Amino acid sequence: MKTRSHPYSWRLAAAGMVAAAWLAAPRAAYAIPAFAAQTGEPCSACHIGFPQLTPYGRDFKLEGYIAGGTFPTWKNFAVMSQIGWTQQHDKVPGGLQPGFKSNDAWAAQQTSLFYGGALDSAIGLGAFVQVTYDGVARQWSWDNTDIRLARPGSLFGHPLFWGITLNNNPAVTDLWNTPPSWGYPYIPSGLANAPAASQQIASLAQTVYGAGVYGALNVTPSDMIYAEADLYKSLPQRMGYALGAGGGPKIDGVAPYLRLAFQHQWGNSSIEVGSYALMDRVYPTGVASGPTDQFFDIAADTQFQYITHNQAFSVQANIIHESQDWAASYPLGSVSNRADSLNVATITLSELLYQKFGITESFNTIYGNSDPVYYGNANGKPNSNSWTTELDYYPFNDGGPKWLPWLNAKFFVEDTVYPIFNGLAHNYDGQGTNAQANDTLFAGVWLAF
Repeated sequence: MKTRSHPYSWRLAAAGMVAAAWLAAPRAAYAIPAFAAQTGEPCSACHIGFPQLTPYGRDFKLEGYIAGGTFPTWKNFAVMSQIGWTQQHDKVPGGLQPGFKSNDAWAAQQTSLFYGGALDSAIGLGAFVQVTYDGVARQWSWDNTDIRLARPGSLFGHPLFWGITLNNNPAVTDLWNTPPSWGYPYIPSGLANAPAASQQIASLAQTVYGAGVYGALNVTPSDMIYAEADLYKSLPQRMGYALGAGGGPKIDGVAPYLRLAFQHQWGNSSIEVGSYALMDRVYPTGVASGPTDQFFDIAADTQFQYITHNQAFSVQANIIHESQDWAASYPLGSVSNRADSLNVATITLSELLYQKFGITESFNTIYGNSDPVYYGNANGKPNSNSWTTELDYYPFNDGGPKWLPWLNAKFFVEDTVYPIFNGLAHNYDGQGTNAQANDTLFAGVWLAF
């Protein structure tokens, strides 16, 4: 692959684009897509920028998306679009993705229609439903969906909020921004190369449907224990294709998902520590009966937030260990080992000042044992490390133009650097390509209205 003669010029371009966005963006504002329109609160009440949830945002989700609403109105519908420009360190012959340039490419990579809010607040019924057009794959699909029936109660004399959820993504129900469903990166490039290895808890999104129960017990006014249990099944094949989710992994029976977390709040601060787990038995690709492979994902996570009107600082840390038992794939020769393991860890720090200016630094590492047949790279390992620095500008977090009072926007620049990619720092594919070739600059705007 061809390497540019000035590999750091794009970092200078990043600074220029952020400066231009800050100078050009409107200054007045009132930012309200669907949930904010229902509650009458600005987006900053529920989010640190977006999509990180504040304590108020977590309560709103926990209680079934019904605050401030009664039944559906036109205000419960919203539109989102993510438009970005991608530049990799090295060009990709034939295009970053099919139909796109080999580098320096623009894409309206995601456009979504949402319903968000009360369905019947009298019984505690509300929903978050998303349908998305993928501008890279050029197809529509159903996206994150969470329909809840939530009720207040008590347990051993302590306040309890409990509910039932119907959803299509393990951990999409989560209140914290640590699991893959809501974790960083919040808006990755849809055109850039990404590490090949992935875990079940992320790959099942939208290819399954499930139901669960949850409860949040306030053992003191400052301390909450949260627990959730869900069961997931694979979408029937025809339905999966009809909904744009493709075939997806086919689960044998049901896949249980469990979540447990503890949250403590004091003053302007809150901290959460918890764990979650998913286990499923999956048929090899193209097989619908017989032996299955087994995956067990177990995670530990924590989140800290300090929030005032002029400052919001947050830290998220998450690690997932996946045990892979290839009882079905190993006899077929699809893997080298009878069993493997795969680990993914992420730590993210972010700061938002004056509800306008954001900076994020995130480190992600993927590591596991060697399986040359499964991973197919030079040393057979899944290992990848990346550092991402992001700068953001939110022109409408505290208010918006009178002609579109529910508009919100995020101008962003992300710089991702890979010291290791798909197993190695150098020649990871056996064809002379180095990890640095995948370093990515991604810049654009995320609109919601």
